[in-house]
Amino acid sequence: MTKIAVITGASGGLGKSLVHEFASHGWRVIGTGRSEQPTDLPEGATYKQFDASDAKAAESFWQGVKQENPDAEICLVNNAGGYVSGSLTETKPEDYEQQMQSCYFSAVYMTRGLAVVVPKARIINIISSSALAAHKDNSAYGAAKAAEMHFFRSLQQEFKPEQYQITNLYPDSIASHGPADDAMTAEDFSAFVLEQAESDRTYYLRDVTIWQK
Repeated sequence: MTKIAVITGASGGLGKSLVHEFASHGWRVIGTGRSEQPTDLPEGATYKQFDASDAKAAESFWQGVKQENPDAEICLVNNAGGYVSGSLTETKPEDYEQQMQSCYFSAVYMTRGLAVVVPKARIINIISSSALAAHKDNSAYGAAKAAEMHFFRSLQQEFKPEQYQITNLYPDSIASHGPADDAMTAEDFSAFVLEQAESDRTYYLRDVTIWQK
């Protein structure tokens, strides 16, 4: 059976690492993003440019995936999301809106679009440790990630694992744009995500915090 991984926010950073990790292990990867297609997509990967926070665009994307691959095994990795930090008055109103669009609504609409046409799938959500505790100058990003956490924890109650196996990951610091002494590597984290997607054990992880050494 064909295995398809749909990875949002795939044009750079952690998303790009996830694309390479899944593709290198035999998955057919469909990366999505608002930016133009990266020039170094690996073999077995394609890219669809659209705004995942647009409900109609997300639903249209999934209808196309289902039509072209009616019997594929699907794993959705909700990774899209920008980052804005700053105090209340430093953070502009449009920054709060952008955080909710990129972090929360993109995950909501990609997941809803999936559920409309795909009756069974694995869903892995790259949330953040910021969803678990409030921090100074992090009100926009933290609130958007906390909303994402609440949404997916609600879905864990709504659906059985036999329908949608939902894993929420709360990493602390990822060196997604180059080496950093105080962060886990994007490659190590991507390998962990792949392990969750491929696991066929009698258990699965639902909510996991991940910290760098």
